[in-house]
Amino acid sequence: MTSQPSRSHARRDLRRQQRRRRRGGHDRGPVALQRAADRSLAAARGVRHGVRRAVSGDRPLVLMLLGAIVLSVLMLSGPAQRYLDTRERVDALAGKADALDRANAELLQRQRDLQDPINIELLAREHQGFIRPGEVPYTLIPPEVERPRITAPRSTVQAPSDAAWYERMWETVHGWVGSS
Repeated sequence: MTSQPSRSHARRDLRRQQRRRRRGGHDRGPVALQRAADRSLAAARGVRHGVRRAVSGDRPLVLMLLGAIVLSVLMLSGPAQRYLDTRERVDALAGKADALDRANAELLQRQRDLQDPINIELLAREHQGFIRPGEVPYTLIPPEVERPRITAPRSTVQAPSDAAWYERMWETVHGWVGSS
């Protein structure tokens, strides 16, 4: 009977040792967690080493200068873009103002012309067909001229077919290539 409890005790000890191996030893977590912890510690050591290197010597000044340049570019890009857009808008509005000034000058000249009796008479004769007593009016009618046609006559225009688009495309390509 003494052999039975020793066998079960040995099995129990074997199971405990296997569990400990899977977990990574006595009072330790599983191996996957241990590896993850080791990686995070190594990463923290690398960051600490990088920070030490960055703050030693002239590097902090260079890094601060680069940071200041980047920050100033970011801060000034918006106002600079607005300034350039506003400048373009002012130029466009100045062009419109010049065009309106020219149109106003032309209208003022036309107003002065319409106040002159000689110009009023010329416009009345030209546009209204007025004549003075004793004058004989003549009307010139231009001769009919055969104008060249730009488009084909309506009778030769073909009605669109009810075929699908790919069939019409195939017929067009086949017409270009011809039958071989």
